Amino acid sequence: MTLGVNVHYEILGRRGSSWTILDVIKEREPATKLATDLWESKKYTGVRVLKESYDSDTHAFASIEIFTRGSVSKKSKYDQTGQISPCLTPDDLYSADGRRSIWDLMENTLLDWRITPTELLHSLDHYYKLYNAGTKLQNAVQRTAVSFEDEEDSIQQRMRKIYKVIDASVEIMKQNKEKIPSLEMGRLRPVIEQLEKASNKRFLLMSALVEYLRPTLTITDKFGRIAVFLSNRHPDWVNDILDQLISEFLLHPTVMEQLLGEHTNRGTYILEIAHMQTGQLSALAEKGRSPAFSDELMRLSGFLAEDILPKTSHVLFDRVRKEIIAAKPVNDGGLVEQLQALHDMQEIFREIYTDVHALDTLSEDLTARASRLINSQSISELLDIHPSPVSKVGALLDLEAAVIGMPNKRLVANFILPILSRPDNEAIFMGLDNQPIQRMNELVHLQKKVMLADLTEMHKRKIAEKLDEFCRIILDNTQVLKKLHQLDISLQEKAQKILSMMAEGYFTDGDCKMRAEHQVRIYMKQKGFTEGLIKGLGREEAEQVLLDFRKLLEQAGINKSDTDAKIES
Repeated sequence: MTLGVNVHYEILGRRGSSWTILDVIKEREPATKLATDLWESKKYTGVRVLKESYDSDTHAFASIEIFTRGSVSKKSKYDQTGQISPCLTPDDLYSADGRRSIWDLMENTLLDWRITPTELLHSLDHYYKLYNAGTKLQNAVQRTAVSFEDEEDSIQQRMRKIYKVIDASVEIMKQNKEKIPSLEMGRLRPVIEQLEKASNKRFLLMSALVEYLRPTLTITDKFGRIAVFLSNRHPDWVNDILDQLISEFLLHPTVMEQLLGEHTNRGTYILEIAHMQTGQLSALAEKGRSPAFSDELMRLSGFLAEDILPKTSHVLFDRVRKEIIAAKPVNDGGLVEQLQALHDMQEIFREIYTDVHALDTLSEDLTARASRLINSQSISELLDIHPSPVSKVGALLDLEAAVIGMPNKRLVANFILPILSRPDNEAIFMGLDNQPIQRMNELVHLQKKVMLADLTEMHKRKIAEKLDEFCRIILDNTQVLKKLHQLDISLQEKAQKILSMMAEGYFTDGDCKMRAEHQVRIYMKQKGFTEGLIKGLGREEAEQVLLDFRKLLEQAGINKSDTDAKIES
């Protein structure tokens, strides 16, 4: 081990979506053995061992994962391939993968024309428009041909195969044109009954719905026309078709924006989409986090809650992810406010998502988004507005509380010890600039923030020890305890003054607080201490004084177990 480098090993266990430090061990072999035993106990879905090191010369922390079991995320039910699927038959073209590939290949065109892949596949008019629109169709076919995992045929041969599939699909549309039932009156039930026994009922119903959408001018209008047909009384194949159409409408960004209304706060907008995707829009409205939603949206959320619309759910989940990683700010605030919004978002996701792997995916997206905000430059800019090193450390700890992701938290924490260790700052932390007693109080507040921080144990210990060192130096310089002892007052009053200072936060945990507590215990051990507290008081008043003193001990953080007997006596 390099001189000046301290090392320990943290064993973390995972339950649900969160990791918890289970133990901290100095040696590597016992740490990995404990981790192996914990994993074999099957009490945790993941176990990790992190090697944490601290270089006292550079004040730099480092963390390396040396052991892991079960921490690799499985695929979520919301995961999709995201790859272009070459279509070798008309059935491939009309499949969910085929439609998704059409969107990926022709997104800009479909957005401009305000149509969906399903409308393109079930309307000769849309097909002819595409056929006559320059090289749009040719470019899509060429891109698909390039994606083939087939080294035997040339790209031109693959393109000819794809054109044959397209021609066959066009022929299918022509052959079925006269068989498509009419939804002119907007009544779906008779059409379902009419098609129930048809071998190509899915194709015909989809075509009927596409024809029904012809008069509409906007994607949002189309969404409304189809969403009204949703019913849990429909056969599964019907709701699957409606789900397909609705999911494709929601690929158009304007639909969600119009359904949820204008938002100045993108964080709120993301949370509304997430609540709708998980079928919990009503819960969001009840909590007062958003205004009342339309009946149309509440109805859609209800169907999502019943898992009737899996394709729509997938699209909305993907939309949440896209909104998280988008370059736009999540609110109008500064660095801390934006990070706090991401932190709050993660906490709310933990409330509403039951799929652990989906939650992992969103957490990774949020952490990545936070890492774009957290860097040496942004942290330095934040520190520049704080003139005092004390306020700089406080600002960093406030920032850490808002940051998500251990790498991001570690980056923030690595700025703290250098500030505490700089020679030109030490005089200020020691209270030599002004008001040393007040500085002790500030050190206590900083130390409490450190202990509440979600940092590694080594980070916490090193920073807390440094703060306690400053408090101890102030204690030596000011001789506070000695001066209190020399006051011409009773032992009981001296003890109460020290306890009050402890309760009000003037002694950091560590040697500083131990000295104050030691002084109090010396006073309490003196013969007649308890009698002196209640001397000259009636029974009722004496009991109250003893209760108040016991409460003061608790507030000062002194364990009652070995003091109660003394007080009772």
